[in-house]
Amino acid sequence: MKILYLSTHSILEFDELCFLTELEEKVNPGFGLEVFSMGAYTNPTQSGDYKRSVIPKGVFMPHLYDVAMQCDKDNIHPELLQWADVVIMQHNPALPGQKEQQRWLVRNWQAFKDNHVRVLWRSIGQSTPSIEEELGRYRAVGLKIIRYSPLEEKLPKYAGVDAMIRFAKDADEFCNWTGEQQRVVHIAQSLKKRGQHLGFPIVEKVLTGFNAKVYGTDNEDLGSLFGGSPSYEELKGILRESRVFFYFGTVPAPYTLSFIEALMTGIPVVAVGKALRSMSPYDWENYEVPDILSNGVNGYVSDNVQELRNYIQMLLEDGELARRIGEAGRKTAIELFGKQQKMQEWSDVLRRL
Repeated sequence: MKILYLSTHSILEFDELCFLTELEEKVNPGFGLEVFSMGAYTNPTQSGDYKRSVIPKGVFMPHLYDVAMQCDKDNIHPELLQWADVVIMQHNPALPGQKEQQRWLVRNWQAFKDNHVRVLWRSIGQSTPSIEEELGRYRAVGLKIIRYSPLEEKLPKYAGVDAMIRFAKDADEFCNWTGEQQRVVHIAQSLKKRGQHLGFPIVEKVLTGFNAKVYGTDNEDLGSLFGGSPSYEELKGILRESRVFFYFGTVPAPYTLSFIEALMTGIPVVAVGKALRSMSPYDWENYEVPDILSNGVNGYVSDNVQELRNYIQMLLEDGELARRIGEAGRKTAIELFGKQQKMQEWSDVLRRL
């Protein structure tokens, strides 16, 4: 089976290319799987995202690379579609004034059909009612939809689901928490510029006065809160060494990759509740973290800023409590987001095509 992967999110691309290129060896010997990505890792033997490394099992395909350099994802070159059996397409953002909600899907659909390519649309938690309406029309004529959260069924005009595969992380990579640094950390890109979508006013209120750092690109405008833009290895070290992780996420995504990375590392997570995350025009239930964390068991959740600060202070002061909460959170993360289970789920989906 030959998979053409269309990416709009380099970190998710890295994770899923790692899993897909290992399926042959770890889950399905003899599956005959080949993977080529149009994204950050068109050449998987080179790092396409400075935060991440190469794809360990990735294979460079020079001819496909040369062809991909002649086109974009709006108009995929016929040779790529003649090569592919399956297209896995991440959610792709609409451009201002653009008629199509998912332009890679709409603009290439006839070419997909002409080349008998099966198409899987991969959600990343950014769908809207207008996107769902468009997806529904294409699902009626053959599109398969892979969701990443059961909460997506709350979307108005929900287009349905063919498989639910959560995002995943490797528990052998995100592990060995120590919490030796009396520090609370938060991860976001362009936190202040993206404002309410990333909860900037709330994050600022919660973290002010603590030994706190925000890590991620384009955060220089945060002043002393800015901790830098760590590499992949540096990020894992920061999560291992820091005492508390504060989480807001991205509206309207039910959860994000940074939540999984923190929870799986074993750093105790303090997260906002559903009320603090509510934001117009996303007036449907779109935040799953309070359903995953239970106060005092595997994390803490609150819709009260002072209560969130109290939880953080408690964990900073009580190392044993932090260890217990973090261990329980890691166990939850492995159960929900463990790599091996997700590889098997991807294998099952591909075999059913």
